[in-house]
Amino acid sequence: MANVTDPLARTVHGKDPQNLIEYITRQKIYDSIYWKEECFGLSASDVATKAVELKALGGSYGANNKPTRFLCLTLKLLQIQPEEGILEEFLMNEDFKYVRALGAFYLRLTGRPAEIYEQIDPMYNDFRKLRFRTPTGWKITHVDEFADELLTSDRYCGIALPHLPKRDVLVSAGYLDGPRRSALTPLMEEQSGGDAEKFLEKLAENGNAVAVVAMSERKKRKREVEEKERSFREQVMGRESSRDGRRHEDESDRSSRARRDDRLRVGDRDSYYSQDGDERTYDRDERYQSSGTDKRKKEKKDKKYGSLFKKSSSKSEKDQYKSKGSKSDEGEDGNGAEDIDYWNAERAKLGLKPLKED
Repeated sequence: MANVTDPLARTVHGKDPQNLIEYITRQKIYDSIYWKEECFGLSASDVATKAVELKALGGSYGANNKPTRFLCLTLKLLQIQPEEGILEEFLMNEDFKYVRALGAFYLRLTGRPAEIYEQIDPMYNDFRKLRFRTPTGWKITHVDEFADELLTSDRYCGIALPHLPKRDVLVSAGYLDGPRRSALTPLMEEQSGGDAEKFLEKLAENGNAVAVVAMSERKKRKREVEEKERSFREQVMGRESSRDGRRHEDESDRSSRARRDDRLRVGDRDSYYSQDGDERTYDRDERYQSSGTDKRKKEKKDKKYGSLFKKSSSKSEKDQYKSKGSKSDEGEDGNGAEDIDYWNAERAKLGLKPLKED
């Protein structure tokens, strides 16, 4: 029963609040010694007391992916689901930075988008250091970096964060008043009328090293953007010129074809263009001559290679043989001798013996 969600807890994003943490990570938290010894039967105030003792942020670490205390307390908050007033006290606590970070991480998991931006934006003005335990070691981060990671990343501390719409989308929809106001906004309005570019230029002129570096980076990015725009315009112009050239070529081809067809339809003596593009003339009689030459070429070709099929108009060998036999045997009785001779010739071609005469 120690790992069961509070029966009075509301669902978050349509599911059990504890399910916002992946199953494997959740089981490792349940099996950890810190969860069993220190997190049993805690209330919201007890969780705040435990958060004061935190020394670092982090997800899982080591070869066995042991969960950090920060992750264990996060799961405990999801399990008991504290009231909104208690959560605001977590976020407004500026004395203990890890308590504030724990409240911000819990809000990022369970809060509404507009509420998340309104409550986490003030943390951009907090520049205190935070220790972060990675799977292989340690690193130093800051509270403002932690807030930016929560608002811009999809995962943090090894936990998948719910989808968060962009600030511009919420501003256009009316859920937020406008862009985030920086701590330097009053100073910019006083010195440069709210223009960040002019304010940065003044700082660079006064010798601020960070402002000088920022101005150089801005100029570099501006040059890159201009070069990209210039190259894009050149590509567009090149495509348009090539398209116009192809259109002109197509029009010239169509006009030349039309002119050639018109010339072929004019009188006996016409001009035309050969495949090589040379202009030639020919007479109508030449067309008939060329057709005659084509016929003669075809006859020569038939004589050379022969015809694959016998023409129906030509006499067959049998008829020729009959005609020869009738001429040679003219005056004799028609006793069928010519037929026997014909068939004996055919059988001889096939290598068969001749027929016997009666």
